[in-house]
Amino acid sequence: MIKKYHIADILTASRFFFAALIIAMTLWGSHPGKVLAIFAIGEMTDAADGPAAVKWPYPDELEERLWWRVNKVAFDIVADMTLGTAVLVYTALYTYSFGVVLMVGSLLLGAISQLLVVYVFPSPEKSLFTKYFILVRRAFLYVPTIIAVIILLLLKATVPGELTWEAIGNSSLFKIWMAISLSIGGVMFYIKRDRIVEVARNMKRRNSENTQNA
Repeated sequence: MIKKYHIADILTASRFFFAALIIAMTLWGSHPGKVLAIFAIGEMTDAADGPAAVKWPYPDELEERLWWRVNKVAFDIVADMTLGTAVLVYTALYTYSFGVVLMVGSLLLGAISQLLVVYVFPSPEKSLFTKYFILVRRAFLYVPTIIAVIILLLLKATVPGELTWEAIGNSSLFKIWMAISLSIGGVMFYIKRDRIVEVARNMKRRNSENTQNA
């Protein structure tokens, strides 16, 4: 029986489903507007699973026995990466040449960040701040990448023919959907504000500690 504390897990796990759906849509050559809609729903689950986990936490004795709860941070990150990679592949194949650059660049930056954390700074005692710094910077790269993907998909869906500044300016659909996307993005930013503030405070505290120890 589904309990309230399962809601956060269901939201996180649903991103794997949406990623698989986008991959299928890539194989079918689906319209970019439809892919963008599925991706937007997936991103909304990312904004909602954190607040849901806080509002309806797992009982401690149960959380310790479930592998996806023991590794809940990794579970969430893998879900995000799976959804992001799926939409990047679609963007590279079906939008403009910049989509290929965006996909390759994002995957390389993500891989380099992970290699640095795992192999270059293996000792958690000596390099905790360095690891945290790399991972936070990688997270901030995720946001402009998502914005670029949304813009590329919107352009492909709403601007017919050759992509020019004049064509973009004449596309009422592009302007309308950009306004909608910005509104949704603002709501998601508000929902995740506590996480952003927490990261900023931790970075400030770590920088202060490093300066004092130098």
